[in-house]
Amino acid sequence: MLNFQPITPGVKVLADSYTFKYGEGSCQHSFVSSWTLRHKYGDEFCEHEGYLYTLRTKLCTENERIYLFPYGPRESNDAMRNVIQNVIDDAHSHNARAKFQTVTESAKDIITKLFPGRFTVNFNRDYSEYVYNIEHLFSLAGGKQEVKRRSLHKFQRRYEGRWESVMITPEHIEMIRDYQNKWLAERIAGIDDSWHVQQLKSDNECIQRALDDFFMLGMFGIIMFIDGKISGYAYGFPLNDDVVEGDAEKADRNMLDVYTAVKHEFLRICRDKYTYFNFEEDLGDEGLRTVKTRDQPEYMIDKFIVTENEQA
Repeated sequence: MLNFQPITPGVKVLADSYTFKYGEGSCQHSFVSSWTLRHKYGDEFCEHEGYLYTLRTKLCTENERIYLFPYGPRESNDAMRNVIQNVIDDAHSHNARAKFQTVTESAKDIITKLFPGRFTVNFNRDYSEYVYNIEHLFSLAGGKQEVKRRSLHKFQRRYEGRWESVMITPEHIEMIRDYQNKWLAERIAGIDDSWHVQQLKSDNECIQRALDDFFMLGMFGIIMFIDGKISGYAYGFPLNDDVVEGDAEKADRNMLDVYTAVKHEFLRICRDKYTYFNFEEDLGDEGLRTVKTRDQPEYMIDKFIVTENEQA
């Protein structure tokens, strides 16, 4: 029997011990994601016999119970079969089918191998995550990075002696919050697409929740000043010992080269400790997809939805 409990800050140490080892460097597979998106997903956790289970309560329906693939060792087929069966049994105890979201390719293969014909698999490119080599992003080497190299050099020449970036400390939090609110208002004012506006508002809600608990969540980042005035910020958090997620990156849109500089400064503080940079999904935004593809990801983390078939 899986006894799910609501997410609390006290769960972080336990969750990190599983997600760092078994989360595959996915931005969705972290305590931070569950915490900052709790208004959207309502994640609850259950540790049972060496595995961590996640239930997305706010996505559940009368007919489907929504889970993440359980975190834990995968070497034993018998153990994995029992783990997946636990999820199925939990769903059935609520007269619903089991449905796994944000399933990686390796986890999808385990489900379909151990339960052949039991589940339907769907792939959505919009939710594939982009993972980059940090040193490659930072160095801006190669012909495809020429535009960004020029942008960075223009920024450095234009604002020489006038800019600085510093690590985010507690006294910066309210400053960033005010800047983010202004950034959002200006950004929305120029958009007619309601879907895009909603995405920006949802992103803003996550940012505000992250700022509420920034240091408890283990986040770190930089804030950039030009002429003593905040002009951008970027922050993230570790997904494991090798991968850091770029969770938010904002800059003054009227100063185009600032975006390049803000990201470059954030990468500067990441590169000595981490190898890879997860820059999340593009959610089907063609502009984001073009930019993220142009930056030449080292690899993609494809995501699947795996749904239990109705039983005859």
